[in-house]
Amino acid sequence: MTTTQPNGSSGTKVTDEKLLPALRTQKNYRRWLFADTSALLSGGIYGFIFPLILLATTHSPVLAGMLASIGMAARASVILAGGAMADRTDKARMIVIGSLCGATITAALALGMSFGSLPVPLMCLAHVLMELRGGFFGSTTNAALKDLVHPKQLGRAMAANQGRDSVLMLGSAPLGGALLGLGGGIALLTVSALNLIAAASGFALRRPLRAAQQSLQESNGAPEEKVAHGILAGMRWCFSRPQLRALLVLITVVNIGVNGLMTTLIYGLEQRSEEPWVIGLTSTCMGVGMLIGSLAAAWLIERFRSGLLACTCLTLLGVAMLLIGFNTNLLWMGSMLLLSFLSVPALNAAIGGYFMACVPHDMSGRANSLITFMALAALPMAPLVTGFGMEWVGMGPTLIFFGALVSLAAILAWLSSQVRGIPRPEQWGPAAASTQPEPPDLTDSQPSHTPDVRTE
Repeated sequence: MTTTQPNGSSGTKVTDEKLLPALRTQKNYRRWLFADTSALLSGGIYGFIFPLILLATTHSPVLAGMLASIGMAARASVILAGGAMADRTDKARMIVIGSLCGATITAALALGMSFGSLPVPLMCLAHVLMELRGGFFGSTTNAALKDLVHPKQLGRAMAANQGRDSVLMLGSAPLGGALLGLGGGIALLTVSALNLIAAASGFALRRPLRAAQQSLQESNGAPEEKVAHGILAGMRWCFSRPQLRALLVLITVVNIGVNGLMTTLIYGLEQRSEEPWVIGLTSTCMGVGMLIGSLAAAWLIERFRSGLLACTCLTLLGVAMLLIGFNTNLLWMGSMLLLSFLSVPALNAAIGGYFMACVPHDMSGRANSLITFMALAALPMAPLVTGFGMEWVGMGPTLIFFGALVSLAAILAWLSSQVRGIPRPEQWGPAAASTQPEPPDLTDSQPSHTPDVRTE
């Protein structure tokens, strides 16, 4: 079988992956990695510090949870439109505009905090704008990866991203805690600077991305479609595939549980008057688990069927998360977090890799945005449940609730033949997820409301 080069040109054919240059030697991939890493680091720091700033300002977990829920709802409302736009416009321009918007908003927040405490309504407005920006532009970099990397190297690129994500998880929360200790304004200025770096890297990608998109348009010869039509086409394509539909439901449930557990930990430790750097160590434990797990992820994926591997990883994640709430000692919670996230790299690589392999090239933006939308659609419930749970029953029982939710997702995965039947990577492709009649299964018995665990 022959495939085209990453830049979308059909003039050069490659039949052997060994003939392709290593990813680290490809200039376009390095630029993409720099842009994506800068954006993810800025998002990681912002996601850690802003809930603490809100909680310190409002002194109410319920109010802080409600504000966070509003932000998540705002993000979810524009994700699908952003993914459709990424498929029909200049991806480099979207990366630049999104990064510049993030830099401007966080710089304005930092400037306001330097003159004193910001009013809660103004902070809420700024947070909603940041979430709208993240929702609309957030899927662009993932969609751009398929334009820049040869199809035979997508799996390797995703494995490298898992290791990168682990390092970022190790560093972003402690770095955010240290910056917050210096002041909220300094922390937000750092986020703004990282967004500027991402914008510069996106600008450097404008030529290769435009060349890839032009080549794709010439090969398809299709007129430009409206955003609304693009959204519906992407949703119809994904939900008509039984395995992809089942995976989308699992992604939703797992992300509610993981996000709720992490929000509960942040709020609970802050209410116990723990230092910001101590709170940041919770994410460090997650990062250590992911880093160790990423070392074995490629080996596991090559030797086990992806469906069985995903079910096993979900089981480990759910059981370890369930155990966290039975003891709120810092050492115990850190150990269980590390154990639970050992399985996340292999889980993300199996589910995310299969999904990407099945998606057509001209739907990468819409498919990535749909995954993110399903992960975020019900997430506004997580901080809201966290706020009420913290006030009514305390941190421990609230942690147990979210751990039980992930355990339920693991049980559903084992019961679903569509999930268990996902083949090995060499059998991934559109044919594996093609439409076919299927017996009542996970998606027939579960409502469609929630790694990439999207530990995107």
